[in-house]
Amino acid sequence: MDFYTLALGLFMLCHGSYIVLTRAKAKHQKARLDFMIKALGRPFGFTIYSLIYVILPIAFGAYISYAGINNVPLSALFAG
Repeated sequence: MDFYTLALGLFMLCHGSYIVLTRAKAKHQKARLDFMIKALGRPFGFTIYSLIYVILPIAFGAYISYAGINNVPLSALFAG
């Protein structure tokens, strides 16, 4: 188990979960969401916002956490 990789993955999972829980109440999150909706329209703006701020961090966090559990270092994940 690689603890640095696991810690990064868990941080990203927590970040995505925090955004899901606070996007309607936190002022800074509401401002981002309102900007996306105003710029791109309601359905497309909400979809892009959800993809960028929620789905990608949670998915990437799950992937990084899985790699950390399987003892894969960060350098191996991002090496070309």
